[in-house]
Amino acid sequence: MVLMPDKELPVIFGRISLSQVEEMPSYQSETACCDAERILAKLYGDQQKARERCLQVCGRIKKIDEEDSGLEVKVFKALSDTTRLKILKLLMGGEMCICEIMLALKKPQSSISHNLSLLEDAGLIKERKNGRWCHYRLSDGAVIEMIRLATLFKK
Repeated sequence: MVLMPDKELPVIFGRISLSQVEEMPSYQSETACCDAERILAKLYGDQQKARERCLQVCGRIKKIDEEDSGLEVKVFKALSDTTRLKILKLLMGGEMCICEIMLALKKPQSSISHNLSLLEDAGLIKERKNGRWCHYRLSDGAVIEMIRLATLFKK
């Protein structure tokens, strides 16, 4: 992902700053719905195209903003750590107790417990207590499918 400094817009061939856009000839009308439409009109040189694209993009972002993406963020954060991903792959083989996970990963109990807690909070695993033993398993088959799909991005 390429991060752009503030006040720069991506263009097909390089970058252009907002000050350069302001120097361009005006193709905008006074009825532009927002600043984005005005900027797009200058970049495209076509007010109608700018309006269509602006309405599409603004509609998408409004829909995204209305959605609660908190759980999605938790899932992706949980999957972003190597240890947690290894735990999920271990659990693909079936239920395991925390001591087995500790031995397999050669990590202390505190580290494994922390990672299991994050995975459980994201809804990726479930815990079953049996006396003083805690057993963990994948929450459902979708987790296995998600891991398998992630490997396709490498290819």
